Amino acid sequence: MSNALELSSLCSRSSVPVLQQPQQIYVLTELYPAATTAKQRLPLNFALLLDHSGSMSGDKLRTMKQAVNRIIDQLTEGDILSIVTFETRSKVLFPAGPVLTKDEIKHKVDRIQEAGGTNMAPALCEGINQVRQHHAPDRINRVILLTDGEATDKDDDSRREADQAGEHDIPIIGLGFGRDWNEDFIIELADRSLLAHPGSGSGIVEYIPSPDDAVTIFQQVFQSMQVVAQDVTVNLRMVQGLEAHRVWQVMPVIKDLGPGVTQGRAIVIPVGELEKGGAAYLAEIMLPRRPAGLVRIAQTDAAYTLPDGESGRQSVDLIISYSEDPSAVGQLDQYVMNVVEKVQAFKLQTQALDEADRGDLKGATQKLRQAVTILLSQGETGLADQMQQEADRLAASGKISNEGRKTIKLTSRKTVKLSEE
Repeated sequence: MSNALELSSLCSRSSVPVLQQPQQIYVLTELYPAATTAKQRLPLNFALLLDHSGSMSGDKLRTMKQAVNRIIDQLTEGDILSIVTFETRSKVLFPAGPVLTKDEIKHKVDRIQEAGGTNMAPALCEGINQVRQHHAPDRINRVILLTDGEATDKDDDSRREADQAGEHDIPIIGLGFGRDWNEDFIIELADRSLLAHPGSGSGIVEYIPSPDDAVTIFQQVFQSMQVVAQDVTVNLRMVQGLEAHRVWQVMPVIKDLGPGVTQGRAIVIPVGELEKGGAAYLAEIMLPRRPAGLVRIAQTDAAYTLPDGESGRQSVDLIISYSEDPSAVGQLDQYVMNVVEKVQAFKLQTQALDEADRGDLKGATQKLRQAVTILLSQGETGLADQMQQEADRLAASGKISNEGRKTIKLTSRKTVKLSEE
């Protein structure tokens, strides 16, 4: 199916000046499912591990139930679900199987009550075992771990379970509720579960700041499991003389892909699974000196396998004009530059956190305030307000709050579907 995915590559400038030295441009590559492809997805096989310790009482527990029940409503007969609840003890609330009696399952969820501590490792072990019963390459196999506090059992026990998840190709998605959970530990568990996905980088961890956010964040995680293509690879092959400096994933989240994706004159990105929301990548590229004229600087192609097993490949050319006309080279592509600013704001926030930890409070405060300026220019007023508060707090007390740390590590890296902006 040649039009199953929509592939595009855009340069930050369609026309560049003729210079006597190399010059930098940005290339934004986007990959989305076509309308017909987006209606199909691979069936799910996932376990929900739900913390119902004493600290989950009240609105946390109530909104968790609402969020879980909403996901249950969206499952089809081809999906496999299991639910494990945990506090001091773990319990299989619903063993792995097709969701045939949704009201019955939701009734069990509604009866969950808060109790006990937060023994995490046994729940991870049980959740992994549940998913393994129906594990298959043509299913999206996941464990979703929700907790609102630090584990009361040994962290190393949970680490071993995360390693087991990785060995059995079962990525862990972490959901942290409130401010008292250890984001570094949950991030580590998610990362350790990706042994079978070496090109994936970091695992998925989401921050639920308040009960009001629970349904929305659960829904975002559920959407991330809506996979419309597998074995996806994006390959940008550049002509001689071009050099890639840095490559970022910018959709669904922002992250530096590191030097491993640059192979000579090619950028090879092992996307793996493409979710319904699509993916996008930003490359910093140095152009060599050239005389005036049109030149094809690169070709971008995407290879993939659809849920029905059909393979496909699409490609687009990147063409730039070298010009000696100043009026022709002054225009920047604002669509691409908007993405560049998103990456810059994220870099400033993460750099501020690193500098604060090293004791460079002045530098950290300055970077947070620079990030605020960019966020405001992009209409991200909520995040900008929070970063301004963190900058003021840092200047006054020398510390970033727990909420601020979680926001910088987990929320500031999020982006939205670029074509909807």
